[in-house]
Amino acid sequence: MKKIFTALLVFLLPATANAISLSEAAQIALEKNPSLQRTGRSIELAEESLKVAKANKGVSVALSGSANASKSEGSATSESLSARLRGSLTLYSGKRLENQIDSAELEIDVARLEFLQAQDDLIYRVATAYINALENLATTQVNLKTEENLAEHEKNIAALYDAGSKARIDLIRAQVETSNAQQDTAKSHAAYEVSLANLATLMSMDSIATLTVEPVQTALYLGDVEDFIVLASENRADLRADSLKIDQGEINIELARAGKRPTISAEVGAGLGGQSKRWHFSPDASAGLSASWNIFDGGITKSEILQAEIALEQLYLAMHNDINAVNEEVVTAYKNLKIALLRLKTTQRAVNLAEEERYIATEKYRAGEGILLDILDAEVSLATARKNHVSATYDVARYRIDLAHAIGDTMLAIK
Repeated sequence: MKKIFTALLVFLLPATANAISLSEAAQIALEKNPSLQRTGRSIELAEESLKVAKANKGVSVALSGSANASKSEGSATSESLSARLRGSLTLYSGKRLENQIDSAELEIDVARLEFLQAQDDLIYRVATAYINALENLATTQVNLKTEENLAEHEKNIAALYDAGSKARIDLIRAQVETSNAQQDTAKSHAAYEVSLANLATLMSMDSIATLTVEPVQTALYLGDVEDFIVLASENRADLRADSLKIDQGEINIELARAGKRPTISAEVGAGLGGQSKRWHFSPDASAGLSASWNIFDGGITKSEILQAEIALEQLYLAMHNDINAVNEEVVTAYKNLKIALLRLKTTQRAVNLAEEERYIATEKYRAGEGILLDILDAEVSLATARKNHVSATYDVARYRIDLAHAIGDTMLAIK
């Protein structure tokens, strides 16, 4: 793949001693998530179906027996016993049994691919919840810093108001901005806890009391979008499963056509029976071939063939629809990622300018040349710039995960 550029990003947040890494969170979810475990059982069901299909092609043995007693007026009671062992083997089924085995083998492969896709989807959901938690935590820290700055301004203005050098309207405005900042902090902290709860649910954890996240490091390799589209067509487990389902659809047509063909079976049997008068048991044995051919079934077989052909057409349409959807996912994630990288640069510049604006407004106010509104506007502007930078920073990680998921390998983005 052509490498356009490489970017190494570290999202700086205070590390927590007991924090769980993103890769560890994904691994825990893969081991404990009940929805994924339920999907995994589909493989076992498909394997059992294959055993049944193979057993239908083998020898079947049946044992039967009977015991009878009868009595009529004026005669003694008559009793009889009999037992019979019968074996049968289908010699020709019009390829019905063979096609059932082939279809069952494909079903196992489909179940495995769907399980792989479910794993990748779960990793993607974990990674998204983790990044959301990091972004909400970083936003909370920005709001806390803004709240501290505004509280300090309020304290200074209160002192000036008490000294009679500032009007009450300045103090009221400072108090309002501080209160607004406190609300922003509370909301972002609540959003952080909600995102932790979402993450805990995916990991099958009962509580978020001990759950914390840590900074994420990501190495980004961005090539041509066409390269990612090719990777998606090769890697996506759901697209590979679509192809196998089409193979199954073709087999189902042959299964329906088998209804027009005869079935030939070989049978052998042995029995033993006797009457109560002498209890003399006499054995018997039999062997032979049997054939059946459904010559006319009222059009049932014809309808089953037509249904199988329509189902195959639907599978082709579903595959084309999935391919288009995957291509759209790749292109969307790719373009979002490029925009996020551009925003990362511009928002950092905006933060630098906002910090300079705040410094100038503060110094002018201290020198008696500025007004309170300039300081408050500068604080709000700086907070907005910092939160925009946080958003851009985590959008880079988020869209990188989106792109990795679109090509069918989300784990690639979080290793």
